[in-house]
Amino acid sequence: MIHKQIIGLLVHNHPGVLLRITSLFTRRGFNIDSLTVSPAGIDGYSRMTIRINGNDDQVEQFINQMMKIVDVKKAEILPEDTSAVSELILIKVNYDNTNPNLVLDVTSAYHASLVNIGKNSMTFRAAGTPGEIDRMVSELTKYGILEMARTGIAALEKGDACLADIQ
Repeated sequence: MIHKQIIGLLVHNHPGVLLRITSLFTRRGFNIDSLTVSPAGIDGYSRMTIRINGNDDQVEQFINQMMKIVDVKKAEILPEDTSAVSELILIKVNYDNTNPNLVLDVTSAYHASLVNIGKNSMTFRAAGTPGEIDRMVSELTKYGILEMARTGIAALEKGDACLADIQ
């Protein structure tokens, strides 16, 4: 069964690493749904979080192929139900004098912060799981979304296990 899967990678922080990893997906005909890269908290390493649509066998094959890339130190599947997963969105919504409270009701239900008010728009910032962000976007669609930017997901395994444990 094909579903969204999250892959966590610990990689050497060198030029070209991102290209080598994304090329692996391109060669296999897979689209990356979300990609986030940040410092890993270990000198010389970055952490990548990638979400793709694939079945368990395909993702396991990707993990094995990624481990063959010299700059990949560690790769693992991060199941969404056993991981802490979050995403950030900035979203600009159309409003007029008839709907500002309706827009504010929706955004407050998702703990979104108002960051700017224009003549005909309001801009909000929200963080949550990808599903929560999707639901908020869906509810705001009826008011007219003018623009949005999503960061991509960040994910950490719950409990004491760490991708950055590289002894």
